[in-house]
Amino acid sequence: MINIGSRRECFFDTYLIDEEKTTAERRLHKPVRREVLLTMDMPWEAKYTTMFSTVFAEGKWKMYYTTTVSSKEKFVCLMESDDGQHWVRPNLGIIDYHGSKENNIILDLEAVKAFDFNGFDNLSVFYDENPACPADEKYKMTCWWMGHAALIALFSADGIHFTKSRFMTDEGEFDSQNRAFYSKEHGKYFSFFRGEHEPENDSIKEIDFSYTDRDANQLFDPETFALRAPGKGTYRMMRDVRVMESEDFIHWSKPQKIEYTGKPFQLYFNTIFPYPRAPHLFIGFPLRYVERKAWTKNYDELCGKEDRLMRMKIMARMGLAISDGLFVCSRDGYHFEKYDEALLPPPPENPEAFVYGDGTAQPVLIEVPSEFNGEENEYMLILRESFRPTENSYNRLVKYTTRLDGFVSLHAGGEEKTIVTKEFIYDGENLFANIATSARGHAYFTLKSKDEAYTSVEVFGNSTEKRIRFEDDEVVKRLRGKTVTLEIELFDADLYAIQFK
Repeated sequence: MINIGSRRECFFDTYLIDEEKTTAERRLHKPVRREVLLTMDMPWEAKYTTMFSTVFAEGKWKMYYTTTVSSKEKFVCLMESDDGQHWVRPNLGIIDYHGSKENNIILDLEAVKAFDFNGFDNLSVFYDENPACPADEKYKMTCWWMGHAALIALFSADGIHFTKSRFMTDEGEFDSQNRAFYSKEHGKYFSFFRGEHEPENDSIKEIDFSYTDRDANQLFDPETFALRAPGKGTYRMMRDVRVMESEDFIHWSKPQKIEYTGKPFQLYFNTIFPYPRAPHLFIGFPLRYVERKAWTKNYDELCGKEDRLMRMKIMARMGLAISDGLFVCSRDGYHFEKYDEALLPPPPENPEAFVYGDGTAQPVLIEVPSEFNGEENEYMLILRESFRPTENSYNRLVKYTTRLDGFVSLHAGGEEKTIVTKEFIYDGENLFANIATSARGHAYFTLKSKDEAYTSVEVFGNSTEKRIRFEDDEVVKRLRGKTVTLEIELFDADLYAIQFK
């Protein structure tokens, strides 16, 4: 029996839905692209900033990221914000950059030698809310231990000075943002990182797997801008996501590949984290890596042609590969519902768009006021754009917004549709819904137990917290703790979530 208690149930997956009886369709809703939040134009940020991770800790938003000026100048930096939208680079006075410590750098290649390694990359930071967490480990940074093909964690009491490290695993690839967090709902830590495997069958399309860079460069014909036919035994790979768990952040389970619905795609950044309004759900915006194997006439018409050709001289896939962001959700961290339609497609064509790196979102949702007076708050996503900047530009962070719980809805258009749940138990005195209807649209909610059935008044409007009214408002209270189903008639409307409370 499903017991949802008083938690919010979003319709990101079909966990609560009787699919055989439900006729409403699930619909993915793309966030809206807004303004540029920040341009990464400091000298130590150069032209390459990446691995952004933002956390809320000790009353402030903190954003960590890496910058690469050269092979010998690589940094971890910190920005801060009171509201998540207006950011400052604090002068921390820790690391010298070209004769000055007036910068926001917290680590460089020299500083990490204290942890007995010469390189690092692909980091992510989280603030540990586990009550048992030691004081000097409240901030945890997971990163790729370069040269050792391993995942390592660095620890800090204040989020600025990282003082110790710990090995996590060497079973993975780690060439992606390496995620970790503590789940209060599950009572344990999860870590998600990149792995790879050979395509599991021959039906996977060539666009959806890769050759290694070494093989691809050998196969690439610079005269025709296409790959020659690979010989027997040429290694083909699929990028994937691995997960492991721990109760103490010391002893970890054996990593295993996550399972997901939908078509087999290459998943790069996983961007997985607990959904703030329903933390029993994990969501993510994994980067879908798409690699066409030849230059076609469409590339001649695509933005940034000359820069693509220039990059291909260095590495074949750098001119052909493109990426976007998907949406996934899970209740256990191992089995994911994956939507094959892009949640975060590349932006409109410009000299720096439609490249590998588009669709890269930070693993965070920040609740911000609506730009329209009196309307409900919305969620902000932060995407890095202009990943491969032209001569006179830089990487930039761009604001995207979406409705609270608004990634997926159960939708009915011009014909009435039905939603039927599985049997469940709840705890609460009122039923609330995140729902949006048109002027003519409506919904009717029918709460059924074994012996009783009650239908709501006509519901219409557009609110993330719409109280569902019955003629007898004691109905919901009387049926709590009993086995029930919920049937919803929907017309020209979207239902995003429900909650008894």
